Amino acid sequence: MLDVMSTQLQGPSTPSTGPNAASLGSAPRSNSMGKLSLPSLRRVGYHERVRTRQLIRDNMKKTMNSKSFPVKQMEWNIFWGKTGRPFQGLCCAACTPNSQISFVTEASKTTSLKNVLDVDAQNGKGFLTRRLCHLNTVWNLKKYDYPQLSPTVLRDERLQQAVVEAAKRDAADVKEDKESLYDCFLKKHEERATRVVMKMRSTLSDFLLRLTSWILYKLLPCFLTSVAAHPGQLRMLHAAGETGLPLIFLPLHRSHLDYILISFILLNNNIRSPLVAAGDNLSIPVFGWLLRGLGAFFIKRRMDPVAGQKDVVYRAALHTYMIHCLRAGHNMEFYIEGGRTRTGKPSLPKGGLLSVIVDAYMDGTIEDALLVPVSVNYEKLVDGNFVRELLGQPKKMETFGSAVKGIWSVLNSNYGMMRIDFNQPFSLRELVQSFQANTKIIMRNPRVLMSNDDMYSDTNKNSMTISSGAQMHHVPSSASLFGTDYVDDKSRFLVESIARHILYDATRSTSIMSTNAIAFLLLNKHRCGTTLGNLVRSLDELRKELLVSERDVGFCGESIDVVNHAVELLGPGLVRKEKKILPIEGEDPEPTIFISPVIMLPNVIELSYYSNTVLAFYVMDSITATGLVSLLPFDMYHSEAGQQSSAHAIWLESLMEAAYELCDILQFEFIFTKPCQHLETVLMDRIDSLCTANVLLLDEAKVESDDERGIRPSRRIPSYLEYDSEEDDLANAEPQTKYTLNIERDALRRLDFLHGLLRPLVDTYAASASVLERLASRSRSEKELVHDILAEVKVQLDSGQCQYGESLSVDPIKNSLKLFERWGVLECHIEENVKLYYLSESRDSEESVREVYNKINKYKWIIGNQ
Repeated sequence: MLDVMSTQLQGPSTPSTGPNAASLGSAPRSNSMGKLSLPSLRRVGYHERVRTRQLIRDNMKKTMNSKSFPVKQMEWNIFWGKTGRPFQGLCCAACTPNSQISFVTEASKTTSLKNVLDVDAQNGKGFLTRRLCHLNTVWNLKKYDYPQLSPTVLRDERLQQAVVEAAKRDAADVKEDKESLYDCFLKKHEERATRVVMKMRSTLSDFLLRLTSWILYKLLPCFLTSVAAHPGQLRMLHAAGETGLPLIFLPLHRSHLDYILISFILLNNNIRSPLVAAGDNLSIPVFGWLLRGLGAFFIKRRMDPVAGQKDVVYRAALHTYMIHCLRAGHNMEFYIEGGRTRTGKPSLPKGGLLSVIVDAYMDGTIEDALLVPVSVNYEKLVDGNFVRELLGQPKKMETFGSAVKGIWSVLNSNYGMMRIDFNQPFSLRELVQSFQANTKIIMRNPRVLMSNDDMYSDTNKNSMTISSGAQMHHVPSSASLFGTDYVDDKSRFLVESIARHILYDATRSTSIMSTNAIAFLLLNKHRCGTTLGNLVRSLDELRKELLVSERDVGFCGESIDVVNHAVELLGPGLVRKEKKILPIEGEDPEPTIFISPVIMLPNVIELSYYSNTVLAFYVMDSITATGLVSLLPFDMYHSEAGQQSSAHAIWLESLMEAAYELCDILQFEFIFTKPCQHLETVLMDRIDSLCTANVLLLDEAKVESDDERGIRPSRRIPSYLEYDSEEDDLANAEPQTKYTLNIERDALRRLDFLHGLLRPLVDTYAASASVLERLASRSRSEKELVHDILAEVKVQLDSGQCQYGESLSVDPIKNSLKLFERWGVLECHIEENVKLYYLSESRDSEESVREVYNKINKYKWIIGNQ
């Protein structure tokens, strides 16, 4: 219809003589021959084109308001207005109350977003200044000195002692007792220490930063429509930099472009550029030199847990280098997740480099430091996708050729916009003091950090409950610096609590991009496809829910524009858009736009990457809903919704216990609460939200009989909350809260939606548990075991036992193996750099393994149709 309309409107141009002619300009002048001159013809053509475009816009607006919702053809202009958007990234009021009132003003909170790629060329005084606005901008940036520290590091006493220790250890391993051998080993380790430091060091250059900034001003608009940042956050960082304390930037890691853009934004706002910890896999010809000049210092991505403990030289070199950088006043940046997320949701933190910063404060090397969590998100991932790795194929190492090819491909593509949020800087000293003051309370009260701590013990063969005297720390990655260093439990607990708080804050402040929202809705609400109108309404609902939760989105404008923009960016490989004629009751069928996700493998895995960013915001709601579903009888929904004969009673303590158990199962997938929060309080809040949504109905009747409730007297509260307290004994004597499930269609649809969010993960974990039977009286390498589980997931997908293609993913499989190791089901040892898994002695039986499977599988079943 729009094409026909455009054809009719593009007729012969004639001068406007009607009442609207004045709005289009003065009447064209004719020459003496009565014919229009060339300038007049141009003016007439211009006015006619303006009138034609206006008529097309008016007709398109009328058409969009009709029932057919055709695709809008004109370009979507991004509006950067505030429109009541929440200010993201304020630090924790409970842990750092003094920091929360620092650096941020009310005026900063109300500032609109800006595109940092836009440079106002009109402010220049001269012609060249206006024409060369980007060059003028980088020329006038504040200049900082970046001292080179490698000579100082090599002379440091700590590193020299490590060299001596390594030489003595090697000499002791040799049977021949000759002093000359010690001298040879000493010289060898001295030379190695020099090589390590020179290979690790950064050569940060002010000139190279400015040159690269000018180049980025030219290149970034080729593939990014905008780079959105909050001016109030940038002013906040500038004020923090004036304190003289080092700023420690801790971003979420999504793309190799992260560190380049962060340094670019900081430099162009006159904030000191940080030194960036980068993996040694990026130390490739040309690009490695460039990254080193922009502030990167290269460290090992992985350390062997056995050899790493013996490599005192490397660990001392890294520790000493970072300490001297802090002393010299450098800001620093490293990724708390370690590497880029492969699934779209944040990975659990690694505390290796953070422990160096904490140690520097604890031993008085630095007076304090300001920690800055950073959230980064893209409408479309510049690095491509991680489907190969998630399907079990080895990662392709970066090379010069692949880097050039990737850059060329990026420059000829459209990746939409990028959004970055800098959280409020908070004092490391204040946070450490807060955690130290509350350690005794936390250690005594498992309600506070249950989801974050190692409180799961398998002391009883038939049950897995929290041990009241369990150590409150998380087992670190054996391949990280933190995992190979000798750290006492108290220091480890402190570093892990800080790391988890930082990751929680950064996750919460992450802005939802248009592609995240559309992928999430298509995979979880409209998996079988829906009309454009229904998808627009679902997006409106999602935006309202995020706004109520004080979460920001990286888009604005009409939802229909957002949907069309996101679908175009995701492309036909992930989202199909087609015209269909759908029957409408009581009306003539009309063609309408139908949008559906591509749920075939491997496309659905890539689409789930974008969806998982939103999943982090709904995880606690989904935990509660999934726990609720597990308490319902399987035959309750044999008939259509709304036709059940009787409501089913849900006891609060049973619901809480199910939710805690699910948190136990998914402890390696999410950080459920801040370290300073009570998990019980958060779950109760989510249960209240189910009541507000009329999914659960509070039963006002009080039933005091344990027999009627079908529980033992000793289980008045969930086993996960048992600890000695007189107040709790009194609370347990009171009647317990009872709910009933609302069986109306809308309530069940909401419950089904929330329950389905975690189904792909639960399916993966259940498949992993089912494969454990094959380990009876044998061992398997990690690679073999992962491939066995992948094969099992494929079989279950074909048979219908597993209904989500995104369940076929290596990351949750490896996390499930960590969980089984934590539960004491699996044991692991490393032999010739190969990780071998086998069943523990107490679990080496089919009955015991079947119990683990049943523990997970009860959260799988589907309650209805969406």
